[in-house]
Amino acid sequence: MLKKLSHSELSQVLKASPMGLAVSDEKQNIIWVNKTFESYLGISAKEINGHNIKKLPDSLKSLFTSSNVIHIPANSLREDQWFMCNQSSLDDNSGNTAHYITDVSPLHLLTQECESLKDKLRDALAQDEVTGMPNKVALYKSLEPQISRSRRYNNLLSIIIMRVNKLTQLDETQTTKVLLHVSQILNDQVRWADIVGKLNDSDFLLVLPETTADACKNLIDNLDDHIKTLTVPEGLPDNFNVAVSFGYSEWEKGDDSSLLMQKARKMLEN
Repeated sequence: MLKKLSHSELSQVLKASPMGLAVSDEKQNIIWVNKTFESYLGISAKEINGHNIKKLPDSLKSLFTSSNVIHIPANSLREDQWFMCNQSSLDDNSGNTAHYITDVSPLHLLTQECESLKDKLRDALAQDEVTGMPNKVALYKSLEPQISRSRRYNNLLSIIIMRVNKLTQLDETQTTKVLLHVSQILNDQVRWADIVGKLNDSDFLLVLPETTADACKNLIDNLDDHIKTLTVPEGLPDNFNVAVSFGYSEWEKGDDSSLLMQKARKMLEN
């Protein structure tokens, strides 16, 4: 049989708990916090006991009211912190509520590092994970030799940036469906010598050797016509229509990849 803890022993256990613990009364006044709670926030019990949760700064208030991961920004005393928060009513007819916070900063930072490594791996693979097309890194690697060739032989070269609009209205699954359909149209309409890939979340880049600005306009009209007749994939909102916008630029003497892209982006944004 486990020994029944005395009030004094139970109090010591709670005070020494590695989890931050606090108790508020039925009026949402904080009446007790343990040592871990004090340590997490860099404040003493005297500084927070008796305060009403509603009147706390927003960053602290969330620790007592949210059931999510809460970010506490860094200050002169501590670095950025992330806490997992939970609350539960005490079954003692007092109306008191227990608040639990756990420091998940190391886990959060590890998750960020993992996502960063995934991004680097994705770039290293040079393939967009949604469409299977060349990604930004691969596109720029393909664009540079084309610009060098134009510089050396004065060959024609143009690029088109095509943006798929209104993707923010869709969830991740719906967005993937739209991008896959659009990428298929692009692959069907470009020449074998053209390079087409995914530049970012909503933009595609077409690198078009031996192509003038006028030819870009014709290709844009053709792509726009095909996309306007695109059957909206199942699972999308009924009122959603796939719409795109374009920017293009033709290589001129003195242009590097940045300037060529800048000219196309300027047209796209106007």
